[in-house]
Amino acid sequence: MYFKTIENITIPEIAQLFNDAFADYFVKVEFTPELLWDKIESEDIRSDLSMGMFNNNTPVAFMLHGLREINGKNVAYNGGTGVIKEYRGQHVTVKMYGQLIPVLKEKGVDEIELEVIDKNTAAIKSYKQVGFQKIADLDCFSGIPKPATKNDKLVIHEFDQFDHHLFKSFWDWKPTWQNASETIKKLSSCKTFVAFVANKPVGYLSTIPQRARILQFAVAPEYRKQNIGSSLFRHFADIVSTEINVNNIDDPEQYTQYFLKKIGLKHFLTQHKMTLKL
Repeated sequence: MYFKTIENITIPEIAQLFNDAFADYFVKVEFTPELLWDKIESEDIRSDLSMGMFNNNTPVAFMLHGLREINGKNVAYNGGTGVIKEYRGQHVTVKMYGQLIPVLKEKGVDEIELEVIDKNTAAIKSYKQVGFQKIADLDCFSGIPKPATKNDKLVIHEFDQFDHHLFKSFWDWKPTWQNASETIKKLSSCKTFVAFVANKPVGYLSTIPQRARILQFAVAPEYRKQNIGSSLFRHFADIVSTEINVNNIDDPEQYTQYFLKKIGLKHFLTQHKMTLKL
C-alpha cells in the first residue's frame, strides 16, 4: 500500500473507482467519464491536490480536491472521497489526509471544506479525527412540484448565459461549492430560466436539465409571494418530465426549505458542511 497524488490516473480510471467506491452508498452515484470530467472542470478539481491510495499500482481509494480563492482565503473543496469496500475499516481517509494536508499547506491552502451525509457516521468520525468541524446542515429535496397558480404578468425565457451580479442581488443565502456561480459558469450543460415581469428580470433557476437538477434559484425580494418561484419550478419540471432535485440548501432561517415543501417537494436527506482550518 502506498499513497500519492493522482496526476497519472486517467479520467475513465477515476470514474470507475468512483463508481466502485460508491456502489453501496446512501444515494445512487454513477459517473461516466464525460460526467466526471464536467465535475472536475466546473468544480476546479486539481489532480495535484487530490490523493489516492494504491495497492500494487491499482488505485483503491481516492479524495478529489478543488481550489478557489474565497473572501481572501485559499479554500480547498473535497469533491469526493471514496474507499473500495474491501479496504474499509483501515482508517484510509485519515491516512490520506495525513499525506495530503502537508501538500495543501505547501500550496498555500488556508482551509478545507466538504459535505457529508449526516447518516454516514463512519465518514463523519474520520473527518472529526482529522480535525474537521461541522458548521452547517444542508438540506436536499426532490419531487414533482404542484401546478403553479398562473401569474398573467409573468414570462419565462431560457438562457445559456448566467448573470451572476444580477442574480446575486436576489439572494438571502449563498450557494455551496457545487452550486456556486463559479461552478455554473463552467458547466456546458447548464440552462438558466429567467422570469420577467414587464420586461424586468425578477427571478431565475439555473439548472442541469439532463440530471433534472436545480443548482441555484431565487426571486427578487420585492416580487416574492406572487407565484414566481413556484412557476419557475413547475416550468422546469414540465420540461424534464420527471422528478426534479435541489441539493445543499443552506438557508439558516428555513424560509427556502419551507417554500420547497409548500410547492410539493420532499426532503430526502441532510448533509453536514464541515471545515478544517490549516
